[in-house]
Amino acid sequence: MPLSRENLIDEALELSSIAGVVANACDHAEHNEPTHPAEIRGAGERLRAVAVRLAQESGATATSLYRERLRAIELRNVLHHAGAFDGPAFVSETGSWRDLQLVQAEHDRNYHPDVVGLTKSDQVRHYALHLAKLAAATADAARGLTPQDDFVARRVPDMLLFGLKLATVTGEKLPNEAGAVVVDVEMVGLAYVARRL
Repeated sequence: MPLSRENLIDEALELSSIAGVVANACDHAEHNEPTHPAEIRGAGERLRAVAVRLAQESGATATSLYRERLRAIELRNVLHHAGAFDGPAFVSETGSWRDLQLVQAEHDRNYHPDVVGLTKSDQVRHYALHLAKLAAATADAARGLTPQDDFVARRVPDMLLFGLKLATVTGEKLPNEAGAVVVDVEMVGLAYVARRL
């Protein structure tokens, strides 16, 4: 099912805001100003909500897109081999956010030791770059510059996986309720608005 241009524009704006929150936290840390992990955690929650909304609008589930994206990343990675960690095998449609968080952490340990080995502040800075790329990709999709099938297959699950990473890098343990990945994303949006007031 095609994504509407209006929704893509809205989500591009949301992603720009999310990227700004994370970049702002990086900037504050570099200037020895107070930073608050809760802001980065909130950005991660909002990012996961965007992924769920876009997946639902496309007619897919966020977990099915995430599973296939992990498969593609792992198969093309130089560290992949016959006995390597198989992240997609652990992604369940009825799993919890915590299940996905643990799969992503194990995937990162096996396939991205360069990033896992960075300091936490450098990891957050690295993720800020990816969030800017995701905001740009969403804006390009809204303008018809990117094929939607490629955007849905690659960028939507990337939103989910970076939403998981933002929780992990700040030490947040995600909820362990079965089936919680299919969340009421409107409630996440309302919670964000309430925190801003």
